[in-house]
Amino acid sequence: MKLRKRNEGGFTLVEILIILPIVSITILVLVDFMVRTYFQLYKENAQVNLRLEAETMLLDLEDELLFATDYGNDMSSDLSDPHQPSGGWTYNTNPDTFIVHETTLTAPRRDPNRDFVYKNTYGCTGSNSAYNPIALNNLMYFTSDNPENDYYTLYRRTITPGYSTCGTNYKRKTCPEVSVGTNGCTAADSKLTTKLKDIDLEYFDENNAIVSQPIQAERVKVTVTLAEKQYAEEIQIKASISMKKVN
Repeated sequence: MKLRKRNEGGFTLVEILIILPIVSITILVLVDFMVRTYFQLYKENAQVNLRLEAETMLLDLEDELLFATDYGNDMSSDLSDPHQPSGGWTYNTNPDTFIVHETTLTAPRRDPNRDFVYKNTYGCTGSNSAYNPIALNNLMYFTSDNPENDYYTLYRRTITPGYSTCGTNYKRKTCPEVSVGTNGCTAADSKLTTKLKDIDLEYFDENNAIVSQPIQAERVKVTVTLAEKQYAEEIQIKASISMKKVN
């Protein structure tokens, strides 16, 4: 009977020493590629979310600006705000403030049954009532520091008339959240974003020349930069709108 050598499969030590570095390098390349791909997708997703947030915010602002009567240097003289900054509301308040004067309505702008609310100067009935001026709301867009991060919160405060009106204003007076329920305030200031890195306001006259004061402007360009940090890397986007007064 012939004896056969058993063919034992496997790698020799030399082969293992050659293959092992190749396999290790291949795995490292694949892991690096997967990590880079993951972070790139995460970054792109964060950018999409920031852009969506910015464009939604500016779309809301665009709706407000469409019915602006003026871009104010300060608050209307016949309005009051017990929670205003020291020195009152002005466009160059620190931090900078965007002031919009808008007509007061009985219903939202897109409601076909809306009507103007008038200041009750000459009575709400009779021949003289036609001379009542239209009441105005003031919208204050202002920023506040965020103690938990490097960015700002952008707020909108609505200041409504405290005087007698002909018609009921559908908008509510707002104030800091801790003060809701006092001084006629029934709602907290709207928090538009907590990721504001920068806001830039440019004012233009009817000839498209830049003017220094909002009251001189017929058009305004608002540019916002939103940002957030993901794994120690800052991701930011910039968006803007340009609106001309129609009133």
